[in-house]
Amino acid sequence: MFGFFSLILLFIYWINKAIALFDNLISDGQTFLVFLEFSILTIPPIIPIIAPLAAFAAAIFVTNRLKNDSELTIMQATGFSPLRLSRSIFLFGLVVTTFLLIISHYLIPKSNNILLKRQNEVASSLNAKLLKVGSFIHPQIGVTFYIGGISTSGVIEDVFVLDERNKDREIIVTSKSGYLITNNNNPILVLKDGIVQNYDLKSTNLSTIHFQDLSYDLTSWSVKERMPKSKLLLTYSSFDLFKDPELVSILTDSSPTRVLEELHSRILTPLLALIAALIGFSALMIGDYSRFGASKQISVGIVILILIKLSESYGNELMLKSQGNWLALYLPVLIGILIFSFMMLLASNQKLLGRSSRASENT
Repeated sequence: MFGFFSLILLFIYWINKAIALFDNLISDGQTFLVFLEFSILTIPPIIPIIAPLAAFAAAIFVTNRLKNDSELTIMQATGFSPLRLSRSIFLFGLVVTTFLLIISHYLIPKSNNILLKRQNEVASSLNAKLLKVGSFIHPQIGVTFYIGGISTSGVIEDVFVLDERNKDREIIVTSKSGYLITNNNNPILVLKDGIVQNYDLKSTNLSTIHFQDLSYDLTSWSVKERMPKSKLLLTYSSFDLFKDPELVSILTDSSPTRVLEELHSRILTPLLALIAALIGFSALMIGDYSRFGASKQISVGIVILILIKLSESYGNELMLKSQGNWLALYLPVLIGILIFSFMMLLASNQKLLGRSSRASENT
């Protein structure tokens, strides 16, 4: 049941991302295989989001089924306490948590790293597609670009660039030939044997520079937004975050507190799956059997999950204020354990009360 609910939730999340991804890639001339590759790489970060919900739904479904079939009633009649019955749910949640820990600490950083590289490669190919022979194109506001031809060896011929982004001057670059290279995934246009004309609009002075080699960076011309440095944090492994958080914070332009918060979040999120499964089970263990179903108990479980989610947001806010508040991140786990223990206590007392009432009736 956990796999069934996971597939449903994963499909719902994935289809929302895939639609936007499909429009962006296909409209830019990318193949369906590129779209399929990108959509697969976006799946691992979704799994920790939907896994706690799937664990909660699976625990609710199985417990309700056992309750309706009177199997839980028979087991309780033979002396099994609610806490003893929760052992199987705990083991189930522990398996899911272990699975999510592997995904959070290894698979997600790995997939994000691959995705970043592929985004840069696609961005480079998109910039290369800006080189349309015989057409004046405008890759940016104030920039006009034209090439007369491309030889079979890949040499660009008769290049013209008009840069009007500065209101005080116009820059015209003309070149007989050139070629496109990539430096650190940044596309660069290298021009050969040309002239740079710099015209000052205020003084109406024109200066010219003859060149043999000129490098023109096309990074700013990319039709795709490049990944911000803050998101580069998601590409680093947990070992790197733990070993040298200060270096990672510098490389990703993130605060040390943000690096620490990311590391602990990779531990917290898998634990929430265990808490969600226990909450789903304990919510159905309180209350008597009703022919109208367990809608009230399920509603209580959903409300508790919302409360735990709110405490997670509050813990994140406290953590980002100071590194010393890192224990606040685990506030949802503490609240979940306390609520589970309280509901197990209610379920156990409810059973004792039921026995005492039946004993008094027999007397």
